[in-house]
Amino acid sequence: MSPDDYWLRSPAARQRSGKRIERTREYDSPLRVSIFPLIDWGWNRARCLDYLEQQFGIVWSKSACVYCPFNRLTTEAIERHRRHPDQVAEALLLEHLSLSLNPRGTLYPGKSLVQITNESGNQSAMRSFNSRLDELGWAVYRVRRIYSAAKDGNGKVLSDKKGNAIRAVERITEELSRAAALKRLREFASPLHEVGEQRGITYFYRLRCAKQYPTREEFLVAVPAAVETKARYGLDWFERQWESPQGRLFE
Repeated sequence: MSPDDYWLRSPAARQRSGKRIERTREYDSPLRVSIFPLIDWGWNRARCLDYLEQQFGIVWSKSACVYCPFNRLTTEAIERHRRHPDQVAEALLLEHLSLSLNPRGTLYPGKSLVQITNESGNQSAMRSFNSRLDELGWAVYRVRRIYSAAKDGNGKVLSDKKGNAIRAVERITEELSRAAALKRLREFASPLHEVGEQRGITYFYRLRCAKQYPTREEFLVAVPAAVETKARYGLDWFERQWESPQGRLFE
């Protein structure tokens, strides 16, 4: 069976393309009408690659943003990471900022890019990443979250289910070097603070989440000074929620 025959006859291929077409056509309007020439011609990926090679004399490499959380990290994708270490370093920096403010904020579900990069032996990317961290200005941040409890369809509070979360991020030092920011972080921390360290990032917890909702958390962390003080509805509003009688019960 030729690639074109497979494209036209494979139920799985037709199903995948059919679902994509249906989703796309949901956005059609009198001013926007979707067309699908490759589908109409019966061209699959192999046929497209053959055409590009005939026209340009090269094998067209598959591309993807190195920081895309939907990228399937196949062997081919890992090799692409090796060819573009500086781009991987940029993605690692994005993830580092995310993880500094949320230890659960890995770039990929269940696994961090920094872990993937280390495990694949991509030392060029890691050196570039660490060099960028050293060059940036850093600061100490205070991070707080309030988690509400979820509710069922009847409005009943489900104390074992997480609802919405609101967050406040406060920069509490001037811009410093990386080493100076880490030193200040330890000066701010008291012996009573619980230390949490993940993926090379140290968090000093003033308050840990409880096992039931609603609950709160608060920690200090040193991070590149790329985030301004902010809260979803403003810091004053957040403070009222944090200090309210209900908020005090979260502990």
